[in-house]
Amino acid sequence: MSQLPKNRPFPRVQTLFSLALLSLLAACASRPEATGASSAPAVARELSIFSINDFHGHIQPKSPTPLMPRLPDAQTGEIKPQAAGGVAYLASAMQKLRAGRENSVFVAAGDLIGASPQLSSLLRDEPTLSAIGELDLVASALGNHELDSGLPELLRKARGECPSEGCAWPGFKGPGFPYLAANLLDANTGKPLLATHVIKEVGGVKVAFVGAITRDTPSVVVPRSIQGLRFADEANTLNALIPQLRAQGAQLLVAVMHEGATHQGAANDPSYACPGLQGRGVDIAKRLDPAYALIISGHTHQAYTCKINGRLLVQAGSYGGWVTESRLKLDASNQVISAEAVNHPVLQSAYAPNPAFVALVQRAADLTAAVRNKPVAQLSQGAVRGAKAPFGDSTMGNLIADSQLAYAKKRGQADLALMNPGGIRADLVVEADRPVTMSDLFAIQPFANELVVMTLSGAQLRELLQRQLPKGDAPPRFLQVSSSLRYRWQIGPEGVAQLQDVKIDGQPLDDAKTYRLVVNNFMADGGDGHSVLRQGRDRVSLGVDIDAMAEWLTDNPAAVKQIQPGRIQQLP
Repeated sequence: MSQLPKNRPFPRVQTLFSLALLSLLAACASRPEATGASSAPAVARELSIFSINDFHGHIQPKSPTPLMPRLPDAQTGEIKPQAAGGVAYLASAMQKLRAGRENSVFVAAGDLIGASPQLSSLLRDEPTLSAIGELDLVASALGNHELDSGLPELLRKARGECPSEGCAWPGFKGPGFPYLAANLLDANTGKPLLATHVIKEVGGVKVAFVGAITRDTPSVVVPRSIQGLRFADEANTLNALIPQLRAQGAQLLVAVMHEGATHQGAANDPSYACPGLQGRGVDIAKRLDPAYALIISGHTHQAYTCKINGRLLVQAGSYGGWVTESRLKLDASNQVISAEAVNHPVLQSAYAPNPAFVALVQRAADLTAAVRNKPVAQLSQGAVRGAKAPFGDSTMGNLIADSQLAYAKKRGQADLALMNPGGIRADLVVEADRPVTMSDLFAIQPFANELVVMTLSGAQLRELLQRQLPKGDAPPRFLQVSSSLRYRWQIGPEGVAQLQDVKIDGQPLDDAKTYRLVVNNFMADGGDGHSVLRQGRDRVSLGVDIDAMAEWLTDNPAAVKQIQPGRIQQLP
């Protein structure tokens, strides 16, 4: 497949949504106060830096649809979910967005692969890397999911090499862009294991893109995949590189990091104030040296355009459903005099899919059809990940936990199951004219985690549940629970969340008793900070999580309709 033309000059087509935002942002962009016509610095050049993050192998346009953002309908103005993403649409969007942007560049903030739908994952994510490489991407920060199969496997793909049995994607030659991670260090030598940065000339300006991976990677990746690796503080590492970057001639510094913030507001904030923005990305932005003109973030799957202490902090959501454009106006000495940003939605209704990428996706579909299309069950109702107050459990989380408990009970004794919400990557969408397939289930649980049964005391289980309750203003992320476990919680008089009324199979939790608990191997190793689970004893490994869900749905197709939230409830 030939590479996309760079900055091809043809009529620029954008959604009305993006055009309106650009006009508004231009009016709101930060610039020095002018006391006279000649006091404002002259704009010598303008750079457009496009970025994506957390693509996660979503090359397909549907089944599952990568993203469904709620946006105004182009015809009626009605706010409603609209299909977005798919690499063929992303390719067309990038062509059109970069048309007329003479001084533009395209980068990514990590997790381009890993936790991918079967269309990509069954082929070791090689089709995704091949496709993204055709989009004129110059570099990507390393994400934690790029390490799911270990650093050697990532390096193999990055170099375009094939394992002894051959590449899964015929003709695979690698992505053609480097992964950057200044803070990924050899645990023994302390030296970086990947490139720390690249310097690219954009519009006559030497721009350094400096990459960082979240230092919290050990809490979100299985230990065997990151043995021998150390993850240093992002801000400290990037700040220490500044003298080296300047010595190499870099005139503009851009941080590209796989860490971010959480944001409850719209994907675009013309004021850049972003009230309520929080998370590690904000802390890093506050500590990062002012020499960095722009911070491109990822990891949290949020779309936002914000400013922290006057500097842009941006993120493009996930799955290729958004593209961030950060526009920097520079004076003759390459100082930023104006910075604005907009998240462009990659709506399937706004772009014609690029034929070359349509063919690539179809080729991947043909190679994986036998596995993906295996039917599981005909369902009349689906399930969703979102929980609604006062409940902390979702129908999708309940379904997964119930399936894992049933799977374990068939193979021995078990009392309850817990599921980490971060491992639930999609809703269960039901279509009347076709059965649910293995591909649908893999989109929900793409990690192929092994199920582990372990013994915990009632006291340990109580500690586990208490520790995962929300703290301060942080949004709650409850472990999802099987039907055998129910509890309530409330905020106490001192503002501390307290566990209440924990019951297993209708009986109060007994601290002195032991219970058999089912979790996936990621959680069993203490993933997501659940260190109590490392204390579990008498461990027995079962099968793979997706097989448990498939077996349960096949055996109980009508049971999905019976699943309701209410197992976790907040008291007033």
